[in-house]
Amino acid sequence: MDGWHKGLEEDFMRFDCLILLCAMFGGCISLPAQTSSPPPQTARQALIEMFLSKNPEDFARHLPDAARQSLIHKGETPESSFVLRISQIGRQMGSSREHIETFETGPNILVSEQNDGHERVEIAVEHDSLLGEEDEIELSVHYYKDGQLESLPVLPRLTFTLKQEKEIWKLTEVTAAAHVPLTDPDYLKGLRKQQDEANETAAQMRANVIAGAEAGYAARHPDQGFTCSLASLFAHDPGASGEGDGLYDPGQGSEEWNGYRFTLSACDGSPASKYRILAEPLDPGTETKTFCSDQSGTLKSITGGKGSSCFSRGQVVNTQATGGISLD
Repeated sequence: MDGWHKGLEEDFMRFDCLILLCAMFGGCISLPAQTSSPPPQTARQALIEMFLSKNPEDFARHLPDAARQSLIHKGETPESSFVLRISQIGRQMGSSREHIETFETGPNILVSEQNDGHERVEIAVEHDSLLGEEDEIELSVHYYKDGQLESLPVLPRLTFTLKQEKEIWKLTEVTAAAHVPLTDPDYLKGLRKQQDEANETAAQMRANVIAGAEAGYAARHPDQGFTCSLASLFAHDPGASGEGDGLYDPGQGSEEWNGYRFTLSACDGSPASKYRILAEPLDPGTETKTFCSDQSGTLKSITGGKGSSCFSRGQVVNTQATGGISLD
C-alpha cells in the first residue's frame, strides 16, 4: 500500500509541474473556444443596409414579400424600375467623392460632407420607437454651410416603419412630411435671409441685363443715344428678333419686380451720352443691397443709406455689363 500511495503522490507532483510549465511557456492545454452568435440586426441597421449597402440584393431583402414580388420582376433594369433605381443610391453615393459616414447609434444616422468640408448634411434621428416586432424611425435633414446651420424653406421629415419577419426587418411603410415651423424666430429669420439673397441675385442680374440693353440700344440709335424707357430697350416677345436684338427683360418692362424698384435716369442730351440705372429695395427696412450702374457698364452695390449714394460710395460688383440674355 505504501508503494501505491507513493506512486500516486509522484503522479500528482508531475501533473502540477506540467500545469506550471504550461503557464510559464504560453499554455499547452487547448480548451474549446467559446463561440457566440452575433447580436440580431436592429431596425436602424437594417435601414442603413437597405439604402446604403453596395450589395444590390440588400434593398430587396428588406422589402415585404408582397412588395418584392409585385415591384421587382425578372429582367428589369434600374432604367425601367423605380425600385431598382432607389436600390442604386448606396452604390452611387459610395462611389462619389462625398465623405459619408453612417451611425448605428447616436443622434445622427448619416453625415455627408462635400466641397472639402464646406458643406455638411446631417440626417438626424428624431425618434426611434421599438414596440415589440415593429419599429418606427423618424428622420430629419439638417444642412450646414461653413459650419453654420442653413434654413431650408421646408424641413423634410421621413418616417420609416419596419416589422420583423423571420428575424429580418422589413420596410412596411414610408411617410413623408413637410415641417414648416412658422412660430420659430430662428427659422423665420433664416428663411427671410435666403429670400433676400435670392432677390438680390435677381436684381443684380436684371441690372446687368438693362445695362447691356442700353449699350445695344445706343448702338442701334446713334441719333438718340441712351434711353430712359424700359419698354424701349427690349423685345416684348421673347422669340422676336430685330428690335432689342432678341434680348428679353426678366422683369417684362415693369419698374417694380422681385422686391425692387428699377429706375432709369440722366438720359439727357440729343443724342443722350449718359444714363443711370438704380435698383432699390421696395422695403426700406430690409438689409438687402441697392444696385446701380451707368454708361460705363460698371455695376456697384451698397447696403443701407440712400440709394443715390450707391453711385459715389458703392462697392464694385463687376466691371463690365453682361450684355443681356440673348434668346436667339
